[in-house]
Amino acid sequence: MAKPESPITVRPPFLWPLLAVVFAFWWLGAGTLWRASHWAHYTFLADAFLHGHLELVRVPNDAGDMAHVGQKLYVVFGPFPALLLMPLVPLFGRNTPDVLVLALTALGGVWAFHALLARLHGARDPVRLSCCTLTFALGTAMHYGAAMGNVWLHAQITATVLQVCALLAAVSGRALATGLLLGLTVLTRPTTTLAAPFAAWLLWSRPEREPKAQAPGVRQWLALGLPILAAAALHAAYNKARFGSYADAGYHYILMGPEFEALVKHYGRFSLHFLPGNLYGWLLRPPLWNGGAIAPDPHGMSLLLTTPYLLFAFWPRKVGRLEWLALASFVVISVPSLLYYNDGWVHFGQRFALDGIVPALIAASYGAARAPRALVGTVTAWGVVVGAWGLQWFSASFLH
Repeated sequence: MAKPESPITVRPPFLWPLLAVVFAFWWLGAGTLWRASHWAHYTFLADAFLHGHLELVRVPNDAGDMAHVGQKLYVVFGPFPALLLMPLVPLFGRNTPDVLVLALTALGGVWAFHALLARLHGARDPVRLSCCTLTFALGTAMHYGAAMGNVWLHAQITATVLQVCALLAAVSGRALATGLLLGLTVLTRPTTTLAAPFAAWLLWSRPEREPKAQAPGVRQWLALGLPILAAAALHAAYNKARFGSYADAGYHYILMGPEFEALVKHYGRFSLHFLPGNLYGWLLRPPLWNGGAIAPDPHGMSLLLTTPYLLFAFWPRKVGRLEWLALASFVVISVPSLLYYNDGWVHFGQRFALDGIVPALIAASYGAARAPRALVGTVTAWGVVVGAWGLQWFSASFLH
C-alpha cells in the first residue's frame, strides 16, 4: 500500500473470496440471515408507503423508538431504507427478510470500501488491503449489526454504505454520483452526510494524484451540491407533512424512560454535559466482569478494544494531507454523537462510531502501510475475533 497506481490498472485482488468470508461470518454467526428482525420498523414503513401513507397502516407489536402523535405512529429514522424493502413487502409481509437485505447492502459497502482503498493505495499489497477491509466488515459494529438488523442498525449501516460509495465515486472523479449518494445519506442518517467536505476534497485533489485529471469546475460543484440540497429539501417536506414543521423529525414524540426524559429536559438532546461520558465509552470503557466471566458492556465498549486497527492512524510516519483530512472528517462526523444524550444502548462496541468509521480507517490504512505486516495481521485478527464475540453475544441475548 505504498505508491498509488493508476485507476485503470487497479485490480483489487482477493475480493470475491473476501466477500464470501464476510458473508459466511454473518450468516453462520446469526444462524441465518433469511429472517425478519424484531424491530422491523422499515418493513412497516415500506408497507405504509405502498398504501400511500406516511404514518404506519399496520402497527408492530413493539413500537419502540417510534413517534406517537395522537393515534398515529411514525418512524422517525430516515425513510430511504424503507424504499429498498418496498418490492419485497407485498410478497412476504411482516416476514420480509429485512436482515438479508441489510446484509447484502453491507456486503456492497465492503466491496466499495475495498475498491476505495485500492484507488487510494494501489493494489500492490493485497494482504494489507484485505486486512483493512476485514476490519471494516468484521472488526467494527458492522460485524454484529449487518447480521442482526433492527431499525437503528439498518439506518446506520445503510448510511455508512452510501457514504463509502460516495467517497469511492469522489475519488473516481464522479461528482454527480457523489452528490446523489450523499443526498441519500441525508434521507437515511444525516450525520453521515458530514463526510461531504472530505468527499469534495477528494474530487478537488484528483489532479494531485492523477496528473491527467482536470480540476473540478462550476458544473462539477453544482453536480455535487445540488443533490444534497434537494435531498435536504425533500426531507424537510417529509417532516412538514408528518409533524407540521420542516425542522421537526419527530424525535421529541418518542416515548422515553424517566431517566432519559429528565436528562433531555435539563440539558437538551445535545450538550457538552454528555461529552465526557461518551468519550469515556468510545475510548476507555472495558467489558464487565459478570459471575466470574467477562461479558460485553451493553453501553458499548472502547473502540481501542473492539477496533484496535484504528491505532495505526497514529503510527509514526510523515502524515499527508489526505490523512489529516480523513481524521478531521472523522472528528467532525463524530461530534453530534459525542454530544448526544443517548450512548447507543444496547450495542456492542460503539455503533454511533460507524458514522465516521470509513475516513478513520482510511487514515489508519496509511499507518498500517508503514507498520510490520505481522502486526497488522495480528491486530486485524483481534478485531475480527472480538467482533465475532459481539455477534455471538448479541444474537444469544437480543435476537428475539
